[in-house]
Amino acid sequence: MQITPRSAGYVALLVALSSFGPLTMSIYTPVMPLISGTLGGGPDEVKLTLTTYMLGFAVGQLFYGPLSDRFGRRPVLLGGLFFFTATTLGCIYAGSIESLIAQRFLQGVGACAGVVIGRALARDVYEYKELPRVIGWISLALNISPAIAPTVGGYLGERFGWTATFWVLAGFSTILLLVVALSLSETNKHRSSSIDAVALLRGSGEMLRDRIFLGYVLAMGFSFAINFGMIAGTPFILQDHLGFTPREFGLLVLLSVAGFTAGGICNQLLIGRISPPRILRWATACHIIALLGMALPASRDTIAWWTILLPHMLASFGSGIVVPTAGAGAVGLHPKLAGTASSLFGLAQMGIGALGTVAVAVLSGMEGGTAGVPLVGAWVGCGTQACAVPMPLVIGLLPFAVAGALSAWMLQRASDQQV
Repeated sequence: MQITPRSAGYVALLVALSSFGPLTMSIYTPVMPLISGTLGGGPDEVKLTLTTYMLGFAVGQLFYGPLSDRFGRRPVLLGGLFFFTATTLGCIYAGSIESLIAQRFLQGVGACAGVVIGRALARDVYEYKELPRVIGWISLALNISPAIAPTVGGYLGERFGWTATFWVLAGFSTILLLVVALSLSETNKHRSSSIDAVALLRGSGEMLRDRIFLGYVLAMGFSFAINFGMIAGTPFILQDHLGFTPREFGLLVLLSVAGFTAGGICNQLLIGRISPPRILRWATACHIIALLGMALPASRDTIAWWTILLPHMLASFGSGIVVPTAGAGAVGLHPKLAGTASSLFGLAQMGIGALGTVAVAVLSGMEGGTAGVPLVGAWVGCGTQACAVPMPLVIGLLPFAVAGALSAWMLQRASDQQV
């Protein structure tokens, strides 16, 4: 049975393909502390498994888009799904933390096929004016997977061990591989005759010189740095410092998912009423407010689940607006190079996003005079663990929040000058 473009089944496939990134990230986070004990690595090394996954995801962006522009979406997508399944099995049988770090890089390379080609599939069949609403609904629907995944991941981790989460991912990708192989027809009607590296660089350069395209790309990238930094830091704060179990963490993190969902709904209400650049300015301001909101109770020696997750929820609300708005704006500007545009967009998204996890991991690993207390807390005058523990998130991610707001401001200025 063929999946017809623009049908409900086609949208469902786009949602499934695009969910690779959030699903692979969110089902894994509750079991990160368990991996630390099983494979012998410390918390900072386990956080690097997130960083290498995102770096692999970023590297994959370089070739999936151009390859799908040349050879078509379907064959490249099938190759990416197969590679993701194989590397997920490699993660399951990793015998050391070093091996898992390497396998997660390769898994990221495979995972980005679904996201990159999923965006290109959307651009192939929908008009530019339709994209913000279509991608908005897809982004909203995507909250189902990260909403369920941490709870499922926490349960699987407690009951069967951390490898169970990867078995679920391998099964999910195998099902998608069969669906694409049996039901998806080719949608690329602007297939290039060859992969011309010079032409590719020229086209990429033109996109990057476009201040509007660049504004959308940077706003998304800095937003993901905040999201991924939060994902890297919050499991260890809530489980190691506040005593929550992986299953309890999986339930508590639903608050951040609720924030993203609310942001997606808000975005749908704003589309057509307010210009995308102005929407992004307000959304990126939420990231700054959220991080300052996390710092305030810490400065008063107060740390609890709500002092971490309510600011995380507000940051996720802002990201829920940024993701569909920036995604539709960037990919829709260059329809004949939708795959390449999607690759550049995703490269910045995951590359800058990985920097967020690195910032949090490095600052968390710099311990002060008291064991387990990040040294960065002393930099801002913290004298207690309650004050110091959240500071790697605040200090590490605040520069990304400010940069995201500046990118949205640059985008609005460029858009106003073009009118």
